[in-house]
Amino acid sequence: MTLFSLARKNILKNLRQYVIYLYSMIISISIYFTFVSLQYNEQLISSSVTRGKLEPAFQAAAVILIVFSAIFIWYSNAFFTKKRKKEVGLYALFGMSKKKIGQLLFYENLIMGVFALFIGITVGLLFSKLFTMIIFKMMGFSLEAAFTIKERGLIQTTAVFLLITLLTSFQSYRLIYRFSLAELFKAEQKGESSPLISWLKSILSLMFIGSAYTLLLNPNDIVNNPTFRFVPAILLLMIGSYFAFSSLVALLLKLAQKATGFYLKGENLLSITNLFYRIKGNVLILTVISLLSSVTLIACITTYSLYRHLGQLTELNNPYSYMFNMKNEDVNHQLQTMIEKTLGRKILYKKKVDYLSIKADVSSLTRVPDFFQTMIISEKTYHELMKLRGITDRTHLGKNEAMAFYDGNLDRNSDPFSGKKLTLPANRSITITAYKDISLLNQGEMLFPLVISNSLYEELKQEGNPETLYMVKTSVDKTAEKLNANIEKHIKHLRYAENQPIFASFYEKYHYGLETYGLLIFIGIFLGLVFLLATGSMIYFKQLMEATNDKERYHILTKIGISDKIIKKSINKQLGLVFILPIILAVCNTGVILSILADFLQIDMVLPFILCFAVYVFIYLAYFWVTTRSYLKMIKVM
Repeated sequence: MTLFSLARKNILKNLRQYVIYLYSMIISISIYFTFVSLQYNEQLISSSVTRGKLEPAFQAAAVILIVFSAIFIWYSNAFFTKKRKKEVGLYALFGMSKKKIGQLLFYENLIMGVFALFIGITVGLLFSKLFTMIIFKMMGFSLEAAFTIKERGLIQTTAVFLLITLLTSFQSYRLIYRFSLAELFKAEQKGESSPLISWLKSILSLMFIGSAYTLLLNPNDIVNNPTFRFVPAILLLMIGSYFAFSSLVALLLKLAQKATGFYLKGENLLSITNLFYRIKGNVLILTVISLLSSVTLIACITTYSLYRHLGQLTELNNPYSYMFNMKNEDVNHQLQTMIEKTLGRKILYKKKVDYLSIKADVSSLTRVPDFFQTMIISEKTYHELMKLRGITDRTHLGKNEAMAFYDGNLDRNSDPFSGKKLTLPANRSITITAYKDISLLNQGEMLFPLVISNSLYEELKQEGNPETLYMVKTSVDKTAEKLNANIEKHIKHLRYAENQPIFASFYEKYHYGLETYGLLIFIGIFLGLVFLLATGSMIYFKQLMEATNDKERYHILTKIGISDKIIKKSINKQLGLVFILPIILAVCNTGVILSILADFLQIDMVLPFILCFAVYVFIYLAYFWVTTRSYLKMIKVM
């Protein structure tokens, strides 16, 4: 029998133990293949208004996926090789050389890697059209997804995962050179040591996590001083989480042991004692899973919330369906005619606004670049616009006073303009005395609008040439695709002219956001799925390793009269705590940060939180069920 055929027989014999490992590898490969296929999808690239940003986004996601998949596969392989130390020792005892044993392990890992690669790419090919349809739908494309096979995607996926497989195969090969024969046979006999309990570390864990939350609870300071607040907060959270799992949890278990009324009740003695001695070996994995779960949940919930409230956010930044001044009256008239003929009764209102475009000294305003046009509008015109928009405002300005507006920045709660002075032509100085957290004009046109008193506007009007801004509001902001395409085609040669024409379309901004957030959601969901599957698998592998070591102990318990029912309940409680501990911390982290983001972005995140958390819990419950059944089968209590 050759080593290769022996390796194949070993895999078939132990296939049930490798199911979760292969399952997670296959999903990682399938999703990676999907990402690189979409990265080279000509339909997607040519249709996207986010052109230039699409490919880098997929590349960044693919790199993250590669790194995480490599770590996960390396970690999983380390556990499988550790589990087989006794088997390797038997090979050595029967006279097989270290070189031959190393080759055997190398072949086994290589066969599994190639098998997972083949299945993963096949699954990716079968579902590639479905994934393309999903991302087209999420990005708002009205296209029929074509089934295509990208050779570059196939080659890239094969090369990346073959390299990872080769590296992990060499890791297995090195196993027998790191341990003596005696160490291999005694691998399973090595017990867990009691964790070191420290009141200081336990208190510090709560202080560090609390300090991190305190730093994060001031979003304005995080925006203004991200290095001095956000970075320390994350570091404190990481250290606090590690201390919590390494010391605080052990302390709570020790206190539970001292509460004899609870500790000696039913199966609590077994589950608490086992967990107390096992917690030390689970500290790092629990810390990583809690932090990674926090990041995954926050990213998915935030992106989905922004996507869900995209219409509201676009309306906030772009109150008019069309806003234009092409600096050519004939073109302005043509655009008006196109809109009126196409939409007719769907037009809610239209308005011509006189304004003055001036070069003001805005050096005192850190949020307004020098190259922005300062657009001056009279108080009378402002009140007319507000009436059309259904907004009641009785603000009255003095002669040298001005009113500023929300400028599209994410931080809607702050007022960056009130009290600031500006210098207008002829050395006129005005002070911004009022601020409104609404957009006066559509954002993104490099304009800084200011409302001034009617008397000052009339004075400035005598010295400059007033211009006209055309504004139209319709009832079909999100669906005027054909009209928007015709307008774009008509004014394409004018959009970047030297006289700075103005054209802003709600439809364009809405669908740009739809594509951007749709892409981010697609990436976030699939990366998050891989993270959750991999972290769940890590817990699974770790607990099965412990089940292998605990097999004899449970057999002894059954011999002294402990029933299978009590042992099952004990194992359920023990594994339940291992799964629930990182979830508790992840929920706390996510809840604090999302409450800050919801207030900061002024959007409701309750429903996205419930949906994303429900999916997260469902996946982990599935892993808990599989892990518990596998654990019980290994100790033969089922």
